[in-house]
Amino acid sequence: MWFLVFSISFLLGVLIMNFCSSLFLNEDGIFNPASISRMKYLEVDSNSFFKYVLGQRIRIFFILGIVSTTCIGIAAAYLCMIWQGLMTGMIITAAIIRFGMKGMLLILAGIFPQQLLLIPAGIMMLCWCYQNCCFLYYPHRAMWPVYRNRQTWILHQAGVLLWITGVVVIGCILECYVNPILITDLIKIF
Repeated sequence: MWFLVFSISFLLGVLIMNFCSSLFLNEDGIFNPASISRMKYLEVDSNSFFKYVLGQRIRIFFILGIVSTTCIGIAAAYLCMIWQGLMTGMIITAAIIRFGMKGMLLILAGIFPQQLLLIPAGIMMLCWCYQNCCFLYYPHRAMWPVYRNRQTWILHQAGVLLWITGVVVIGCILECYVNPILITDLIKIF
């Protein structure tokens, strides 16, 4: 079901970018030539960048975790998946419209290697949120076994959350210390 929701919203993002490209791809829009040329000479302070990226990623997961304890937790998980699909479709389409195949290379360099960890962690977090909401409000819709003992349930959910957090931290390390090297090397061909 998650894949279907993501796919439909991804296609919607592609359509939005194709029909509204003049709005998003103007001189100040996404992937404008001036910002790409500035990136050629950019030096990244990886330590500061790591603090910023980790804060952004953890904040989103924290908000999802809090919302999962309410009766709208399932809807929030689906809305997050729809948002991710829309943004992914729009960004990939914008890069291809702006730069052609070089744009696809830019996207691949931008997501490698951190997204190999962050995408599974994000999916797992959405499942974790879905399961929390189901446990509290809709036990008949649960994906994982619902433990009758509340303490066992809490330990299980805490273990899964700890695993997700560890994967996110490793993904952020890759994003801040490895990915900038790939991006700055690739940007030189633009």
